[in-house]
Amino acid sequence: SLLDLATFEQQHILPSQMLSVDIETWKDQITCIGFSPNPSIALVIPFTTTRDKSGNYWNSKEEELTAWEYVRRWLSLRPSMFQNGMYDIQFLLRSYGIKVPLAVEDTMLMHYAMQPEFEKGLGFLASIYTDEVSWKQMRKGNKHD
Repeated sequence: SLLDLATFEQQHILPSQMLSVDIETWKDQITCIGFSPNPSIALVIPFTTTRDKSGNYWNSKEEELTAWEYVRRWLSLRPSMFQNGMYDIQFLLRSYGIKVPLAVEDTMLMHYAMQPEFEKGLGFLASIYTDEVSWKQMRKGNKHD
């Protein structure tokens, strides 16, 4: 909800030093954007849903526009870390007119610089750098992961 976004901004975004950001896309649309100010918390802002025949997550155009304003503000407030940031940054600019002025790190490029012969997808990186299990296949029936 918009209240969740306002609360997350006050409690987590404003005090943070850096944000980890990841977008998910399907066709020519952002389906959701995740923000994490530290390793122990994250928030995903959805823009599409299968629960409504319209496909819109937000109840009104005004609510969706407000959610996009949070995205714009958060990306301009703090330096950002991405996975395959070149794709995310150009997609945000080309499709939504959102500039990311403070992208400073890219986990995929850092990993590729250290281990160019290894895979560079996020699932693989998580499997070798964390104790987390693969999450990409956790949603049943998701045809656009």
